[in-house]
Formats: sequence, C-alpha cells, structure tokens
Amino acid sequence: MYWIGLFFLFSTFSMAQESPLKIEQINPKLFVYTTYNTFDGQKYAANAVYLVTKKGVVIFDTPWDKTQYQPLLDSIQAKHNLPVLAIFTSHWHEDRAGGFDFYNKKGIPTYATAQTNSILKANNKATSTHEIVLNKLYKIGGEKFKIEYFGEGHSLDNTTVWFPKYEILNGGCLVKSAEANDIGFIGDGNVKEWPTTINKLEQAHPAIKRVIPGHDEWKNGDHLKRTKEIIKQ
Repeated sequence: MYWIGLFFLFSTFSMAQESPLKIEQINPKLFVYTTYNTFDGQKYAANAVYLVTKKGVVIFDTPWDKTQYQPLLDSIQAKHNLPVLAIFTSHWHEDRAGGFDFYNKKGIPTYATAQTNSILKANNKATSTHEIVLNKLYKIGGEKFKIEYFGEGHSLDNTTVWFPKYEILNGGCLVKSAEANDIGFIGDGNVKEWPTTINKLEQAHPAIKRVIPGHDEWKNGDHLKRTKEIIKQ
C-alpha cells in the first residue's frame, strides 16, 4: 500500500511539473522541440524541429503555445550559445505559423510559401518576411535542407522538410503519429488527395531513416504507415 501511494504521489508530481517546452536530441545537429495546447478539450503535443549549424540555428515551425515563443529562443541560446538565424513554417495553422508576429518583431527572418502567406493574409494573420523557394537545397553553416510540397492533405498548403545528410523527414501535420487514433482536424484540408500526396512523398524518398510527425509520439516508427491507415478510414 505504501509503494502504491508513493507511486501515485510521484506520478502526480511529475504530471504537475510537466515542462511546457521539451527539447530532445535526434542527432548532434537536429533536435525535436515539443509544446502543448488543447483541441476540443483534449491536450495534445505539437512536435517541431530545429537544426544547429556552424552559423546559428534554423527553426522549423513556431511553438503551438504562445507562452513558449521566448522560452524557445532562450533555451536554444542557453543550450547551443548560437543565434536563431531563421524560422520556416510548414503551413498556416496556429501550431505552425502562430508565432510569426512575435518573431517578426524580434527581427528574426521568417519563411513561408507564397500559398501559405496568401492563406495567412486571407485569415488576417501575420505573414512571413521571406518566401520559401520550394525544392531549393538550402545550405547554411555546413548543413542542408529542402522544403518540399507534395500536394494537399491535412491542409492545402502543408509542406515537409527533408534533411538529405541524415535522411530524416520532418513531416509536420501531413504525417500522423504511429500512435494516432484519429485523423484530427481536417476543416480546411483535402482528405481525398491525402493518400496521393503521401504516395508522392514516399516515391521521392524511398529510404527514410526517421520521420517526425506533427503531433504526439515521434520516437516510434511506422508514422507513414499509420497515416495511410487513418486517412483511408
């Protein structure tokens, strides 16, 4: 009985102390950062990635929790002692581009596709200061990445990030977690085209070592497989 009570005490304390910003290392250059928010009354984790280069750090997507906009910058500075060079977004939703206004005012270059900026503007949201060139191999401080658009899915403008040196794909919300139980928000997406989009992605990258989904558990595999299962239901 004592151990049960002790376990409950520590579990409750751990849950209460859960950090609103979690940073985990994939390799010496790539990190997943996770923030949290609620949708339909349920708490979800939003995964994003940042890349450490010799010149500074590149962030892909802004925190879902607006209280973590500054703590993310502070954490990166404390952990790597490097400036944030730019922020790229994968699509227009709040969990990806919601921090544009904050980071624009900080003077950090922000990037989005022309399509994403068009949707942001139509919804009276802050747009990026720079435009993404799709399929361009960006080279920054000895690191490389490519922003790709394979078609509509979770949203009409969802893009992915490919890191060729590491064969790692940041799938954003186009890719569901292997542990996902439902399709999530599809209010302005295209479920009919989603399978075709995933097929194009897999054809472009037949050998992917790791995929990072937009939400929930990211360390397991089979995220693309689970995505195809869910969108066909």
